[in-house]
Amino acid sequence: MNALLSDLALILMVAGVVTILFKKLKQPVVLGYIVAGVFAGPHISFLPTVAEVESVDFWGKIGVIFLLFGLGLEFNFKKLKKVGGSGFITVFTEVVMMFCMGFFVGRMLNWDWVTSMFLGGMLSISSTSIIIKAFDDMGVKNKKFTQMVFGALVVEDMVAILILVLLPALALSKGFDGIELADNITHLALFLLLWFTGGIYFIPSIFRKIRTYLTGETLIVVSLGLCFMMVVITIKAGISEALGAFVMGSILSGTMHSEKIVKLTKPIKDFFGAIFFVSVGMMVDPSAIVNYWQQILIISAVIITAKPLAATLGLLFSGQTLKNAILSGICLCQIGEFSFIIVQLGLDNKVLPEHLYPVIVTVSIITTFITPYWIKLGEPLYNLIYNNVKPQWRTVIERLGTGRKTLDKEGEWNKLLKSYAMRLFIYIGWLLFVNLLFTQMIYPVIVNFFGEFRHVRVISFLINLMAMLPFLWGLLKRKDSDGAFDRIWQDQKFARGPLLFMMILKYLIAIIAISITSSFYFSLGYGAALTLCAMIISVVLVSKKIKEYYARIENRFLTNLNSEGGRRSLILPRELADEIHIEKVEVEPNSFMAGKTISQIHRSKQTGALVIQMVRGLETIDLPVNSEVIFPMDILIILGTDRQIMEFKEAAEETVQPREWSRAEMELFQITLGDTSPMVGENGNITNIREKFGVLLVGLEGEESNTFIRTTSATTIQAGDTVWVVGEKNKVKELS
Repeated sequence: MNALLSDLALILMVAGVVTILFKKLKQPVVLGYIVAGVFAGPHISFLPTVAEVESVDFWGKIGVIFLLFGLGLEFNFKKLKKVGGSGFITVFTEVVMMFCMGFFVGRMLNWDWVTSMFLGGMLSISSTSIIIKAFDDMGVKNKKFTQMVFGALVVEDMVAILILVLLPALALSKGFDGIELADNITHLALFLLLWFTGGIYFIPSIFRKIRTYLTGETLIVVSLGLCFMMVVITIKAGISEALGAFVMGSILSGTMHSEKIVKLTKPIKDFFGAIFFVSVGMMVDPSAIVNYWQQILIISAVIITAKPLAATLGLLFSGQTLKNAILSGICLCQIGEFSFIIVQLGLDNKVLPEHLYPVIVTVSIITTFITPYWIKLGEPLYNLIYNNVKPQWRTVIERLGTGRKTLDKEGEWNKLLKSYAMRLFIYIGWLLFVNLLFTQMIYPVIVNFFGEFRHVRVISFLINLMAMLPFLWGLLKRKDSDGAFDRIWQDQKFARGPLLFMMILKYLIAIIAISITSSFYFSLGYGAALTLCAMIISVVLVSKKIKEYYARIENRFLTNLNSEGGRRSLILPRELADEIHIEKVEVEPNSFMAGKTISQIHRSKQTGALVIQMVRGLETIDLPVNSEVIFPMDILIILGTDRQIMEFKEAAEETVQPREWSRAEMELFQITLGDTSPMVGENGNITNIREKFGVLLVGLEGEESNTFIRTTSATTIQAGDTVWVVGEKNKVKELS
């Protein structure tokens, strides 16, 4: 017998028993798989263990492909667009802070810089499956703050894919090799272009042309064939197979068959995903947990404190209110499946120590157990902060995030964003050009003439820096050409968080530009590099000569890109800013709402939620009138506060008490009538027979004519006729 067969039998049986236990304890099934892997792994000697760990690891890698393929199927460009700037700002802030925090924690633990970078990547991504499970168990899935969490998770999935692609490039180069990194980014850009064009045009168009041939069987074969084809292409191109699976999943999510593909592939994804998480547990050595318990506690403490703080700051910068920012940010207090994939990637490339795997898995288990309790602390934590903070700080917090509910500044905000993006593009381009010009062309010429001495490096660095200063000034000081930034800043109802984020992002770009330039000429420690950046930025901000020099350059290269415009003011009441949002409700067949009009629902339930759209099959009804009837299986898009939406959903889930369901067996019978039969003399009307005898008269055969006829009211049933009736078996026998 092949060893893999017995190994599969062992791990699936152990996984089945453990996950049933975890279900009973109301814990995520993912943790059950990991614990099952620990029991079935080679490190537990008193229990039966797998014979071929390598084979199980291979099937685990197949599981990663299916997990990311499934993730891609639930992701598309429309969903990414719906997340908007709020999700991107939140995740950018969180990922940057946690990546830096993970890197510094790694260095503090005396790990090398590659391991520290991988730790930063692992700490940057939260677990979608664990958060969704916690929301379901706690019954908070329909609250407004959870929608912000889901939006952030969508963007985090994208960032995780980028981390999976870029981290190996940095690790294998054993340093920050700009050329190799640029080459990998170019490959990534080409595949993203393929993703975009394929997802928008080619594959959905092909699927539409062959839709009549795509049965369930052929659809799953074609879909998985495309998935593995893309995986092979990415591997051949030297890019992670995870990207290939995710890209093909996201392409197929743009087809009309996406929901069917999700349903067809879910059992396969669940099966191989289970094997992947079991293989994760098999690599956990309990002795390593004992030996590295201090590292486990330090990393866990960083995740459950710094990660929610980073996410909360990101949400505030995106314009959310303090309450929503805290309630949403505190949910992102764990790591999960992507962290396992990242650490496995490092082990496959032989750039991480073996003990890091059980450390990260144990950290994930600890933070997962803590997640539900941490989420419950959200509201008390908000009340504690808001009620005890000084009044002046409370004003600052309220101005940082207001939910950005005023629409009168929307025109100016759009102009500001366009101007900001264009200027950022120009400044980054010029800084990059100046750096490449001096480091790749001018500096080598200077070295050929004068030699590579320290004073030559210093002078070259100063010349390079002087050429960068005007563009650094424009990057840091210039906001926009017509004062839109200042006008929006003065608006008392517009959140300043997004504006502060825009300013911080520019300073971050300036620090990176100065650090890259200085690292080319000198070897500086972290402290020295940050001090140098602070000094240069300070000089840039206060120098009038640099300002004049920049003004002359700007007059040559920039034109006014803004146009006048504005919209009428529409202000949403502040008291609703924390809770009002849009939600989706599906009407079940036995729902109380089925068959009623919208006005009848409002009169009987008084939820206060507004029905703003109805989706009925392929038909969409925007802003339906109150007389519109709600049908079973309709999808209602509603608007309201958390309480209103919860009451509306409870009304939709309320079922009408059905009439007693009869389990009687219906059959077709033939009965030849005698002289004393009660049917003799009755007219053959179907309704008449049904009301009197409880059966359906199908037809009859005359005693003499021997022909089958359909009866009418003019037909009189006579003795000797054979009637054909349909009804419940016992009733017909009683009638007979």
